Amino acid sequence: MPTLVATHLIREKIVEAILASFQQSMPIYSDMMAVAANINNAAGPEEAARLGRIMHAAIRCASPHELRTINDILALMGCGPVNYYDLREKVSVQSTAFRPTCPQDIQRNGFRLFCSMLSIDCIPESERPFVESIIARRDLFSETLRDLIAVGQKQGGFDSDQSAAFVAQCVRLFIRPKTAMVSLDEYERLRAINKVAAQVLITNALAFNHLTPSVASVPEAHQQMLQRGIQTIAVWQGPVGKNFILRQTSCLAPPVKLKFPSGSDTFIEADYQETFVEFEERLTALTARGRQWFEELFAFGKQQLKLREGDLGYAEHYYDVMKAALKPFPSDPLECWKQGLAYFTYQFRAESVDHGWTFDELVSDGIIKLVPQTYEDFFGPAATNIFNSNIGLKDVSNVGLAQVDSQAEFESMLGRSVVNMYDYYDAIEADSRSQVRMQIAATAE
Repeated sequence: MPTLVATHLIREKIVEAILASFQQSMPIYSDMMAVAANINNAAGPEEAARLGRIMHAAIRCASPHELRTINDILALMGCGPVNYYDLREKVSVQSTAFRPTCPQDIQRNGFRLFCSMLSIDCIPESERPFVESIIARRDLFSETLRDLIAVGQKQGGFDSDQSAAFVAQCVRLFIRPKTAMVSLDEYERLRAINKVAAQVLITNALAFNHLTPSVASVPEAHQQMLQRGIQTIAVWQGPVGKNFILRQTSCLAPPVKLKFPSGSDTFIEADYQETFVEFEERLTALTARGRQWFEELFAFGKQQLKLREGDLGYAEHYYDVMKAALKPFPSDPLECWKQGLAYFTYQFRAESVDHGWTFDELVSDGIIKLVPQTYEDFFGPAATNIFNSNIGLKDVSNVGLAQVDSQAEFESMLGRSVVNMYDYYDAIEADSRSQVRMQIAATAE
């Protein structure tokens, strides 16, 4: 049996290669990484170590066959699908996020990939034959990649040479080619039918449209990009004044030149705008109860806005209104723990303890320390608002987790069940509680 390469090293190599490609073709990515380095280094060694190690990207596929193959590829990178997001009402896709599902593996390399599949149901019925004819042209996965998938599944991973070949094939799959798959006329027709379909089907690739570093402060990243003269979205997305779930901000990268085939081996070169720059700030994970209340307050805040994007003073107004809307949600970790609103792990450092005390009393007294769990998943309202800004859709807001019936259909296409994020955080907290209980018991021996 060959010695297998650790999956976190495979993720690391893929991300390094794609980031280097982005920095070469789009200098704005060098600005982005410089900003991330400034913020994380200033925040201390723990945050500095996250740079390049905790990143996410996004792809969009066109069919169940593509989705299932992506699942096979990401499994060989040590990533499984977590959560199902039904965004069809606003952006014509169903999505999941592939990521490591072991905290230690996230610490080694926390790359995760948000994967959306175009929903043909969102295409007008009269235009479906045309869109399906474009989908039928796609042939994303080379014979070499398919063979490597089969080998990796049989062996449970890759040896050194196989790993290098797999990384090379994945990088090729995830970088946008310089030539479109459709003609310029076909592309314009696709845009008129559905802008998301046009983005998905423009090339024969699953190109990352962004590669996002984790930073210690998204508001600071937003400000530093503005100071560099780079136009960001109007306001950064996520909670204002509360450190829960996720904050994000983004701006468009400059357009790239793309060659559109025009027959007889000739091409028409035109600007193509899709790739963008984004930052994320991962905060404390909320329980289902906490999440429901938090999103209700978030939605309430959006309803209270009196100004619209483009109005003078919109950003200041937005932040003030959203901060006020979220004020009722407690900030104190102990209060969140008592109300079952957020997820934690536990640290016990006492040499001895009164064994008449309950676990809850030890937490309340500070003998057991609460450590907030980091949220490792996505936040529908933030993600879809960024999607809105970058693709030019209207009124995209507050799209969250989907209903169970649509999830079952998606899982059938995926070929497996998605991991429920609440089960993930619950299990970590339960394991931590058990570990601390054993430590407490040991003090009595």
